[in-house]
Amino acid sequence: MKIIDLFLKKSGFFLFFPYIENMAVLKIRTIPDPVLYKKSAPVTEFDKKLRDLVRDLFDTMYAESGVGLAAVQVGILTAVIVIDLEKMGHQKGVFVNPELVEASTEMVIQEEGCLSVPGLSANLERPRRVKVRFQDVFGNEKFLEGENIMARALVHEMDHLKGEVFIDKLTPEVRHTVEEDIERIKRGLTPRNSSEPEYRKKVRRRNPNPGRSTPQQVRP
Repeated sequence: MKIIDLFLKKSGFFLFFPYIENMAVLKIRTIPDPVLYKKSAPVTEFDKKLRDLVRDLFDTMYAESGVGLAAVQVGILTAVIVIDLEKMGHQKGVFVNPELVEASTEMVIQEEGCLSVPGLSANLERPRRVKVRFQDVFGNEKFLEGENIMARALVHEMDHLKGEVFIDKLTPEVRHTVEEDIERIKRGLTPRNSSEPEYRKKVRRRNPNPGRSTPQQVRP
């Protein structure tokens, strides 16, 4: 394992991680894998193992052109999520032990997808704005307010930590329209009406060669 660059800046919201040649792209668990329906345990050790996990989560997410990923989605029941929405004008960050502090009463219905439900997207109602409390990779407590797609990503990934998948939150009417494709995904088949959310298409267009990440600048 060769560390090309190492620079950690603990102050503020900026964390620079080393680029490591052997960083792993992990297997993403898909429905109906039982692990996706289990609750993740809080992180208590803020050590190298945690930082290695964070790097692997980012690499795995980028390899799939995703914008968010929870550790449980790679089979690790640890309360860690990563999100990168910088290219859409929002934040990029690592959120350890995240908790929802506030959520707006104003709700938004928008298209949503999930790397654990490949090939499917559906409209789901979420709060327009949220505020979360979390820890960084060093255990420092922080807060972040997000709105629109950032709020959606935060709530979506935090749901994963509770053992919840977005398709189980769809209204009965919406669920009915995608039920056949959900069953096909559960059997390892491609959905008949395969689709992905527009935000993921934008990420793919802006990053046509997803894969191993460059040195990470992480902004919680």
